[in-house]
Amino acid sequence: MYKSMRGACKMDRRKKIQKKIAARRQAAPKRNTALNEAPLSPEKGANLLPQKRQSGIRRFVMQLAISGCLFFMIGIIYQSGNERVQPVQAFVEQTFNQHFQFAAVSAFFEKHLGSPLHLLPEQRASEEEKEPLDYAYPASGVIRESFDKDGKGILLETGLGEEVKAVKGGHVIRVTTSEESELGNLIELQHPDGTSSIYGMLDDVSVHPYDILESGAVLGTVSSDENQAGIFYFAIRQGDDYIDPSEVMNFD
Repeated sequence: MYKSMRGACKMDRRKKIQKKIAARRQAAPKRNTALNEAPLSPEKGANLLPQKRQSGIRRFVMQLAISGCLFFMIGIIYQSGNERVQPVQAFVEQTFNQHFQFAAVSAFFEKHLGSPLHLLPEQRASEEEKEPLDYAYPASGVIRESFDKDGKGILLETGLGEEVKAVKGGHVIRVTTSEESELGNLIELQHPDGTSSIYGMLDDVSVHPYDILESGAVLGTVSSDENQAGIFYFAIRQGDDYIDPSEVMNFD
C-alpha cells in the first residue's frame, strides 16, 4: 500500500514538472523566423519583378506628363501677345537658337576624366601642343573680299577643286545646303575653346552633323566662279561676335 502511494506521488510530481516545462515553452518569446525562412523561390522572386516594372512605368509616365506640361506651357507663352511675357519669349528663343557646347564639354571631360570611350580624336594631345599656333589654314588662297565687307567673314580665292580643311578640331554642329543658305553649301564646326568656324560656298561636302573632326580634316571642296577660279567663304565666330580671320592667320 505504501509503495503504491509513493509511486502515485512520483507520477503526480512528474506530471507537474512536465506541465511547468510546457508552460515555459509557451511563455517564451517566439524567435524571429525571418532568418530561418528558406530563400525566395524563383516563382516568388518573379512575382516581385512586375512591381518594380510598374514603379518604373509610373515614373516614366510622370516624367512624360511633366515634360508635356512644360512643352505646352512654353508653347502658350511663346504664342501669347501679352507684353509681360515678352522677356520669357526672348529667353526661350535665345535658348533654342543657341547650340550646346559639345566640343567644350567633351574637352573638359577628357581633360579631367580621360577619354576611355575615345570620343575625340587620338591626336588631341598633339593639337594642345600646337595651341599657340591658333588656327590652321582652311585652304591655300588669297582674300578677295575682306572682313569689312559684311563684318562677319571673308571671301577667299583658291585654285579649282581646292580642298577645304578644318582650322581646328571639334564637332560639326551645322551642315546646310545651297537651298537653305545664302552662302550655298555651308558647314559650321564648333571648337573646344568656344569658338566656331564657318565654311560656306562649298561645291562638295564630306562631313555630317555631329561628326567629330581633328584639325586639318577635309570638309569639302571649293566652288568655282565665273572666272573659273576656286572660291569659298570663311568666318570665325565667338558667341554672337565675329572675328576677322585675317587677324589670326596670314593669307598673303
